[in-house]
Amino acid sequence: MSVVAGESARVATREVAAALLPELPSIGDGMTAYIEAAMPQITDPDVIELIRASCHANCSALLHGLLRGVSLDAMAPTAEVIQTTRALVRYGLDLTAVVRGYQLGTTYWGERWAHAVERHCTDPSLAVGAVSDGTTFMLGWLERVIDRLAAEYRDEAERMAHEGSFARVAEVRRALTDDELDVGAMSRRLAYDLRGRHVALVLRHRGHEDDAALEATARALAGAMTNARPLVVRVDVDTTWCWVPAGAAGEPPRPPAAVLVGQGRPAAGLEGFRRTHRDACEALRVAQLAGRPGGTITRYDDVELAVLCSANAEACRAFVAAELGPLAADTEEARRLRDTLVAFFGTGSNFRSTAARLGLHHNTVRYRLGQAEELLGHSAGQRRLQLELALHLAARLDAQQS
Repeated sequence: MSVVAGESARVATREVAAALLPELPSIGDGMTAYIEAAMPQITDPDVIELIRASCHANCSALLHGLLRGVSLDAMAPTAEVIQTTRALVRYGLDLTAVVRGYQLGTTYWGERWAHAVERHCTDPSLAVGAVSDGTTFMLGWLERVIDRLAAEYRDEAERMAHEGSFARVAEVRRALTDDELDVGAMSRRLAYDLRGRHVALVLRHRGHEDDAALEATARALAGAMTNARPLVVRVDVDTTWCWVPAGAAGEPPRPPAAVLVGQGRPAAGLEGFRRTHRDACEALRVAQLAGRPGGTITRYDDVELAVLCSANAEACRAFVAAELGPLAADTEEARRLRDTLVAFFGTGSNFRSTAARLGLHHNTVRYRLGQAEELLGHSAGQRRLQLELALHLAARLDAQQS
């Protein structure tokens, strides 16, 4: 109690505090009414009752602190004050509104304390000091309580966000697996129509970005595809799932360099919601298997055969190596020869059409095919099905082809 010197002033403050003890219920109710009148936007009866509980708890703590002469350094928000603050967060009251309520409560307290000093201070010469003492104590309390409650508010908001995120992921997982799902009810809970047409994206970090950046990337990609609201959920630290309503969905732009994306095929209804997600997951798996860099999108349509053949990655790579032999080498020359073979098969084994497609002279095509057959150890026409599949897989599992 630093602003009022002398024991007589302290005694006067305690006398006023003692006289106010019977009035505590009316002080708490009056403070609630004062805040309610100044903040008409608060209309929820449950929120108003929480404000009332907070007002009573704060007024009781203040008055008992003044009565006992407790120093501000020893004062702290009571468990009841903290609990009501956390409850206000759960009811959606933002921190600005909570702080505004405390400021209004301080104003009310100052007026009530000044009137109490006028009525109950036995020595008028001590009245000014008693008013100052009670007001200073309240301001010091306000500073301490706001600091503590701001931290409590942030903790509760983060806890709710995490719980909400976990609950949302759980709901999405149910939508992906529950055979007895009430599609309409789940659509309302997720704020996303599971009965519509969807394109799924699965995003994964290739570097070290924060979770919010990954979710923001998902929303940016979805926003470039359609104006409709997407469904975005963060699954873990490195992974975010996204579904985009696909009525008129366009192509997403390239993601940031730290993000790798798998994209599913458009599909309709609940089964389509599930299938396009599986597609996106598989496309991403192939992209990771190929070692593709961040900043790329792998579409299921482009890697479907690779998805089907690469469930056993070691067997898939062994098949490619066995079929292509030295032609599977990770060199520019081997890649050029593989591309020539792919073009040759794609034109019905026509040298001139292949040359036109590649922008080469047909003799160059013949020369390259000869080189390829030499590396293969047999003609291009032998084991053609296996050769074409191996070429297809080699292209999809080659990071430089992304």
